[in-house]
Amino acid sequence: MMKDQDLFIKELIDLFPSLEEELSDEDYRASITFQMGCFKRFMQEVIAKNDGDKFDAMVNFLTKNLPLVDQRVQNAIYLSFLGKLDFSENPDLIKRLGQLLGKAYTDIEDYNNSPARDKVKNFLNKF
Repeated sequence: MMKDQDLFIKELIDLFPSLEEELSDEDYRASITFQMGCFKRFMQEVIAKNDGDKFDAMVNFLTKNLPLVDQRVQNAIYLSFLGKLDFSENPDLIKRLGQLLGKAYTDIEDYNNSPARDKVKNFLNKF
């Protein structure tokens, strides 16, 4: 059974109840991108505090749910959440991402640091 955005967010709130107010806000509710941005800010604090328990809970939740959510939600998880995380304060947490999220994070990082991306950016900046 595929999970839609609403069920995915409901289960995310069940796991991290402090996110409920922001994720349920009417301005955020319509956009999985905004919701993943909110989750990213929350997890960035978890990374800064080196809170391994919450970090591992996030990894387990996303690893379990990524195959179950639709493409739109998957894209938001990868691009608006995972691709925006900054591990500079606690780089050892990257190792705790597990195989699925770890590979995705590395692929996104490699793309972000690739010359091809600069070519695209330079091309777009001409307009």
